[in-house]
Amino acid sequence: MSKRYLLAGASALMLALALPIPATAQTSTVLTMPYSVAAVQRVLNDLGYSAGPVDGLMGSKTRGAIRAYQIDNGLPVSGEPSRPLYDHLQQTLTARISPAPVPSVDSSTVVEIQTRLRDRGYNVTSISGTLDSATTAAIRAFQSDAGLPVNGQATVALLDQLRIGSTIGANRALTRTEVVRLQSELAERGYDVGPADGVVGPKVRGAIRTYQADARLPVTGEANHNLLAKLESGDDTADDDIDDNTSTTAASRLLQIEGELQRRGYYVGEFDGVGDDQLRTAIRAYQEDAGMPVTGEANAALLDNLKTSSVRNRNFTNSLLVWEVENQLDRLGYAVGTIDGNLDDQTRRAIQTYKTKAGLPRDGQLTFALLDHLERSNLRNDTQTASKLIWNIETELTRRGYKTGPIDGTMDQQTAAAIRDYEADAGLTVTGAANADLLDSLEYSNARNVTQKDIREIERRLNRRGYAVGSTDGVADSQTTAAIKAYQRDAGLAVTGRPSLALRDHLRSSSTVSTSYISPGATVEQFIEAFRESVEQSN
Repeated sequence: MSKRYLLAGASALMLALALPIPATAQTSTVLTMPYSVAAVQRVLNDLGYSAGPVDGLMGSKTRGAIRAYQIDNGLPVSGEPSRPLYDHLQQTLTARISPAPVPSVDSSTVVEIQTRLRDRGYNVTSISGTLDSATTAAIRAFQSDAGLPVNGQATVALLDQLRIGSTIGANRALTRTEVVRLQSELAERGYDVGPADGVVGPKVRGAIRTYQADARLPVTGEANHNLLAKLESGDDTADDDIDDNTSTTAASRLLQIEGELQRRGYYVGEFDGVGDDQLRTAIRAYQEDAGMPVTGEANAALLDNLKTSSVRNRNFTNSLLVWEVENQLDRLGYAVGTIDGNLDDQTRRAIQTYKTKAGLPRDGQLTFALLDHLERSNLRNDTQTASKLIWNIETELTRRGYKTGPIDGTMDQQTAAAIRDYEADAGLTVTGAANADLLDSLEYSNARNVTQKDIREIERRLNRRGYAVGSTDGVADSQTTAAIKAYQRDAGLAVTGRPSLALRDHLRSSSTVSTSYISPGATVEQFIEAFRESVEQSN
């Protein structure tokens, strides 16, 4: 095809996109448009994301709109158009055409929603009581910032969320517009925040931590209004006049050391200026990496070395990156074990489980890209591998003496058997299933497994009733199991062969005895006769 026809086709497409389309036909027209940058821009604009003019050119507005859409919908954030992205956009637009019924709200509710959104810094052009495009976009932005499902709908539930913590405080979370301002302020000071896209990702938090350490502030990595106000006031050099050699106290030195270590990716525990075990562990890790004598001591020489060092934590022990990944996995219900900044087998198992669920390559790598994906994710662990729910259940069962095998958050035969034993002891329906109701029961129940002392008592009482258990050693071996089953059959109980507190209590009050039982008052002759009968029966 000649260039003339290609240009003509492109001009026709641009003209068609530019011409006003009746509202009844606009959506259907967009849904049938072939993939192109212009089509992506059109759908983004229709969904309330400001992609700028529909001109087929990739500019900052289009990239920002794509990133915002990807964030809101839990997609990998690239800011780039693609065919899969366009397909996702069309699916979202299709769902918007005939959405699930939502209870309507009156104009006074919309007015309050608009007012509260504006108070929080969202761009609501007018308080009209009408759900216009600007209000819908503001709702979507708030829902994204608050971690709510993003649908742009005005509901009573949305208003309830807006009413929570509506007072604007120094430490409130920032809106996306305010995050952009924060990113700009940090970038002007030379901190690497990545693109100014209003997203608080790993780079932004890392830049915040670095700035806080440089400014002698508590190093938290949190983006809040207090930090933004300090940056915009220019008041970030007030502490530079401190003479480190003469006026630095031990506590402030510890705070500076913690900040410097965190800047370099070492996990120091709580940022509190206390020389605890975790800080000493981080110091030793740094000293080893820096080729220093490994002492774990926080002193002026260490601080001086840190201030001029280029060493960073490239390992996965005492790692701030690992610690943040562990926290994100824990938030989503993945069992990582102790959150300590160390990449152990349990954390690896949780990462692999998450990657499988998220459709990511199972390469075992822990990177900032993985952390970024986790922070934007709502993929909770509903599997039975590396599950925080199952981990908690296993922990509670083990505390009560039930044998679950290794506590790893993974459902196996041992864990299921322990659950069934607990359910039987607690008078629950025996299913062997791990769920939230089971964990609730465990947290409030007094049911526990039998101890060796309990089993010895059961064995003694069975022996006295004529049920042969062998040695009364507190071990539920095959002979004890057979004796329990015989007693349960004679007493009309469920035949399980398992020792339990319920069985112990039944034996304490029961009159059930074995058919071969001889009472303590029997004569020697009766005993001998009973013995002869038993021998004859065995022959």
